[in-house]
Amino acid sequence: MRKRRNIIFVWVVWALLLICGPASAAQTAGVLDKAQILFLQKQYVQAIDECVKVVKEHPDNPAVVSQANYLTGASYVNLFDFLTAKKNFKAIVDQYTGSVYYEDAYMGLGDIEFLQENYSEALKVYEQFLRTDPSRKRRATLYFRLAEIYLRQGDQEAYKKYYDKLQNEFPLSFEAKDARRLQEHGSYYTVQVGAFTNFDNAQECIDQLKAKGYKVYSVLCMLSGKKLCRIRIGRYATEREAEEVKRKLESDGFLAKIFPLE
Repeated sequence: MRKRRNIIFVWVVWALLLICGPASAAQTAGVLDKAQILFLQKQYVQAIDECVKVVKEHPDNPAVVSQANYLTGASYVNLFDFLTAKKNFKAIVDQYTGSVYYEDAYMGLGDIEFLQENYSEALKVYEQFLRTDPSRKRRATLYFRLAEIYLRQGDQEAYKKYYDKLQNEFPLSFEAKDARRLQEHGSYYTVQVGAFTNFDNAQECIDQLKAKGYKVYSVLCMLSGKKLCRIRIGRYATEREAEEVKRKLESDGFLAKIFPLE
């Protein structure tokens, strides 16, 4: 299983690489610079407002509109508003197939489901995307995701199919190297410290845990129509190891519960 990120997870790094890339800068002539800066500063609501403003000023510029949609979607992901984020990514997929953000928006639709642990839905999106004949860069990521999900679902044949494709077609890629850890898949445990519907409260918990030296990751999901951020620590091979961490967390003043990982 891949190591998970913090509450801002991969979206900040991934979105910034795309948003600030030379191709997008050339096509949009800097009209979204302010929105990008706000995003960098984690001022996601303000970044969204700026994107709305820019789109009203440049409604007929597909490069601007597609980038604004992507930046808006990434901002909504970081605000745990997955439903709205999906609308922004889907708008790119449906209306701007020639956009430099098309493939990343398509990948984003699957990743949102993956982050929420909706693996069956993520699988559908990734397989649909694969049928569009994506670029080599995205195909490597898709093979990794498909292998990982099939492994989680216990489909060894499908897992091996995509694992082998990744190793054969992209042997030197980051994904191929990272995928080798999937072969160590088994029963593991994690310790959950809290589950929050409020972004600020979740971030405060993460900061407190980091200050104590804990390695924290988050799982974002929807529960009964509400956005939920689960704060977790570790991936342990035995329940005994997880129990030791649980006791330490409790001695540090945190409520903790052990959960099995598939």
